[in-house]
Amino acid sequence: MSWRISLNSIERARRVIRIGDGVPQVGTLAFGIVDRGTNVIEVRPTTLCPLSCIYCSVNAGPNSTNRWAEFVVEPAALLGALEEVVRFKGIDDVEVHIDGMGEPGVYPYLVDLVRGARSIRGVSRVTMQTRLYMLSEDDLRKLASAGLDRINLSIDSLNPELARKIAGAPWYDVDRVKELVAKALEFGINVVASPVWLPGINDNDVVEIIRWARDAGLGRGELPPVLIQKYIPHKRGRKVKVRVMTWGEFWSRLRSLERELGVRLTATNEELNIHKAPQLPKPYSVDEVVKVDIVSRGLIKGEFLGIIQPLKGSVISDRVISVIADPRLENVLIGAQVRVRIIENSDNIYIGKLI
Repeated sequence: MSWRISLNSIERARRVIRIGDGVPQVGTLAFGIVDRGTNVIEVRPTTLCPLSCIYCSVNAGPNSTNRWAEFVVEPAALLGALEEVVRFKGIDDVEVHIDGMGEPGVYPYLVDLVRGARSIRGVSRVTMQTRLYMLSEDDLRKLASAGLDRINLSIDSLNPELARKIAGAPWYDVDRVKELVAKALEFGINVVASPVWLPGINDNDVVEIIRWARDAGLGRGELPPVLIQKYIPHKRGRKVKVRVMTWGEFWSRLRSLERELGVRLTATNEELNIHKAPQLPKPYSVDEVVKVDIVSRGLIKGEFLGIIQPLKGSVISDRVISVIADPRLENVLIGAQVRVRIIENSDNIYIGKLI
């Protein structure tokens, strides 16, 4: 089974929704733009992913148990909104980070997205979180030419068998990933390995990844070659039966590995050039009742995607919202205007309930 076959199976099982200019790009974690009040703007082009990683915090991929839709955003819609958000920030060192609740490597307009983002005045760096496997050598060459600065590489083991098990895909080939990393570095794209540490599962593998990343020249001396992530079970994500490390234990073990291997494994916000920057305003408050046009299913079964009315034609004020409702109401709700009470708006991610 190839990753393309995996994507085809997802598209047969779930509704794939194309998002264009008529839908605001702020308001959901599923797609569009997430602004957390720093100079790093998260850009999310798709929720599709051919992998079913055993710890996936967003339950993506063919083995997802709670999704009933997937999203793909038209690049013009993303770039138009991004340009407005960068202009709102009013700074000249914005990092555009392409990530999301899917695998950016399968987004069909990835090169156009990188090129467009890099051309926006105020953007100084474009980075991407990916497992890399879905890209080809030619893709990497084009991405380098388009202006991709860094890949944050999701890689959890160099052992082929364990790597396949963690990825939840029998066709996943970590040796090919290592070859693609070498090509990315050759083309001028920096790479930083970003494994998730699963205690009792990949403890020794994390050490092997550190040694490989150091010897292969990841980080390029500007950054640590590896930035390890602590496994954190998420409410809607896939759970792994491991003993979850406390933060104190996690940082202590990282310091011990640094001494043992002679490799720096942490970086400050200053070193990563992450700092506070103006955050988009929240035009709607928790408990506020708003009129919403329901336009499609939401990502998770029991959620619907809505557009808060009236629209003002600006990413600064227009929002989408995930509306919680009985999925059996799908035929009634989609295309209707309803009244919704907002129950959450953290970081401009809106969730509401029908009233």
